[in-house]
Amino acid sequence: MTVGAKGFIRYSGMALVCMLFNGQTQAVSLSIPPLMTASELLTQLNQHLINSKNAPATLDSWCHSYLASPTALTVNSVTEPTPPLPDTVRQQLHIGPQTQPRYLKLQYQCDNKVVAVFEHWYLPKMLPSEIEAQMLDHPVSFGRELRKLGYYRQNLSYSPLWPKSDAGSLPAIVLQQQAMLYRNDKTPFSVVSEHYSRQLLPMAQQLDPY
Repeated sequence: MTVGAKGFIRYSGMALVCMLFNGQTQAVSLSIPPLMTASELLTQLNQHLINSKNAPATLDSWCHSYLASPTALTVNSVTEPTPPLPDTVRQQLHIGPQTQPRYLKLQYQCDNKVVAVFEHWYLPKMLPSEIEAQMLDHPVSFGRELRKLGYYRQNLSYSPLWPKSDAGSLPAIVLQQQAMLYRNDKTPFSVVSEHYSRQLLPMAQQLDPY
């Protein structure tokens, strides 16, 4: 994708910075003009997600509109040990110590590039049988499938991770949000931590293949 004069950026090297989930990645060091579209795009993406009832659908629309993706968003499950359950998640789901939520990690890709990773803590007893059957056969997006049944997403918090300084470091993860998925009767079903990668910014796709 061509970047206009206002959004022009110049690659100035690579700095080893961060870990992304299952392996090491690098942060891209950039020379950033006073006016650039990357931070504006990140602000716009953040606002879209804050207002979204369906994050995967928002991601899919973003990939088509801003990355000119010819294909639909794809989702894959990530197999790894279940992390400890945060105390805050138990409180957010309104459950006691006898109830154990299930953990699910989903990776979203646009044109074979990772654009987001979602970590779900959800209550399996509330999962509709048709969705559970689909999950046994292939990975599905919670947000996309449950939306059809009246479930909805509500943003809880957000944390843009770039830019942090005038130096212009572009980390692998540029935005984090936490959201809740509710059943249509407003019962909490899942707490999801959403991690959005730099591949959602068009200029990052020119710099590296992550």
